[in-house]
Amino acid sequence: MRILLLISALAFFPAQAWAQASETAIVQQAVQLQQETPADTRIADLYEQLKASPKDPQTHLKLGEVYSERGLYPVAIISFRQALVFQPKLAAAHVGLSKIFRKQKQNAWEISEMVAAVEAEPENADLRLKLGTLYMEPQHFDYDKAKKQFQALKKMNSPLALELGTKMGLD
Repeated sequence: MRILLLISALAFFPAQAWAQASETAIVQQAVQLQQETPADTRIADLYEQLKASPKDPQTHLKLGEVYSERGLYPVAIISFRQALVFQPKLAAAHVGLSKIFRKQKQNAWEISEMVAAVEAEPENADLRLKLGTLYMEPQHFDYDKAKKQFQALKKMNSPLALELGTKMGLD
């Protein structure tokens, strides 16, 4: 009798485990769909905005950011560059390009886009800190250029000068 009970219990557990695994798979698919849908909706919404105003640099910028988040770097680059066509001094588009080029390990393009961002907004302390920090990394190392960013931050009386100075070893 015990053996019969044990066999029936074992027969029941695999079926229950299979049902649970199937249910888990369905829940995972639903969660994945929920995570993907907002990005797809954002892209669709941005396309609608582009239809209404195709020359709006902010819409192109937002579209580039969404594409970049999704790992669609070639179209993100196109969107960021299109934003720059309509607003050449849009620092955020240069920063977006710099981030993509960093992920692609295109060091020269990464730094040139960050330089362009600082040129577009020379009083933006965050951008100067990012550029100075890039100059302290081995692939971009240029102490003199980092020091120029440090001096600009000090001139602006930015507390970020201390952060960059620490990275430069200027305690």
